[in-house]
Amino acid sequence: MVTLFVLAGCSSSTPVTGATKGGVEATASIGHGMAGPAQQVYVSKAALDDKPAPWVLTTPKAAVQSYLDWTSYAYRIAQSEVASPTMGAFEAVRIDSYVQYNLQKSRIIDQTLQSITFVKSSTGATSTTVATKEKWTYSYVSIDAVAKVLGGPYTATYDVTYTVVKSNGRWVVDSVAAKALGTVK
Repeated sequence: MVTLFVLAGCSSSTPVTGATKGGVEATASIGHGMAGPAQQVYVSKAALDDKPAPWVLTTPKAAVQSYLDWTSYAYRIAQSEVASPTMGAFEAVRIDSYVQYNLQKSRIIDQTLQSITFVKSSTGATSTTVATKEKWTYSYVSIDAVAKVLGGPYTATYDVTYTVVKSNGRWVVDSVAAKALGTVK
């Protein structure tokens, strides 16, 4: 998939393809997802600039936190590959599928982790599980109109178990099992 980004409030120094919508110039195509048709996605410059801290993959808990930060960013900008260093191949396909699902609905999800409690972990030399309780807020945002909220903000709470594996000396999230505690929209 090729997604064309459009930034709101771009300076004239931003590389552009010449595409515009409402006076907003499009950035060059920046990445290829795993599935889905090419689409233009209008994302605010603020959303693109709000990158998380560089990932830390030195421990299972740090890897989970980096995964959450970078997956949220990937969802917000509709580019799953920016989070791929924090996860295994199976999980990368799952995250890209969710990005594609939202694009088919002409939206992206802007989610924020409000709280996380690490409940328990198992310890292994190359594989471990990390259990958490998480509270999130999220909104659905249009891909056609910069920062236009289509739904939300909503809240969701989950019990989550992450399987984290050591690969090339780094811990990455291999799979996620989440149980919603209440309604998710």
